[in-house]
Amino acid sequence: MDTDIGFIFAGINITMKYISAFLVALFLTTSWSASQAQKTYTLIPIKTKKVNMTLVAGLPGYLKGLAALYSAMGGSDCIELHCELTSALGLGKQGSDAQKNLIKKYFPNDKVAKLIIGQDCYLSPSTSSSFSNFQFLSFTIFKDSIQVNYQLAVLDHGNVKNINGPDIYIFKNQVFRNKKRVLYAWIDK
Repeated sequence: MDTDIGFIFAGINITMKYISAFLVALFLTTSWSASQAQKTYTLIPIKTKKVNMTLVAGLPGYLKGLAALYSAMGGSDCIELHCELTSALGLGKQGSDAQKNLIKKYFPNDKVAKLIIGQDCYLSPSTSSSFSNFQFLSFTIFKDSIQVNYQLAVLDHGNVKNINGPDIYIFKNQVFRNKKRVLYAWIDK
């Protein structure tokens, strides 16, 4: 009987070692993932679906360039040539020279950027029968990349389609390079 108890305790001891090793591995994996994300900027929170004007105005220059591109890719309560995200960036009206120059600066070889600039960054107003609005938009900065998380609601004659990120860019030598893009992905093919 004493040997039976010994085997039981030995089994428990071995099981505890495996559980401990698993918990340590889980902790290290979670800590590593958390340490990779350096900072997240939530430009349009999902809770309010409204542009965080103060945060957007204080973005570093390169993130303003990224936001300028996204302000031309999807709407933010656009009324005629006034879109909330573009205004919060201090770029004036949609399609202004300031917006286009900022996009050109940070996306000089990007096919989507060239298409959007060629269309003067035009977005349909939120009052038209076909338009889009970001429901959520954030940038998460990692060591060597930036992840753009979003949900873009596209309304077309009463039908709503959601386009969800993330898109991923590499930022090197003061220029963004597309690594993975969902929005306008057909252009990159």
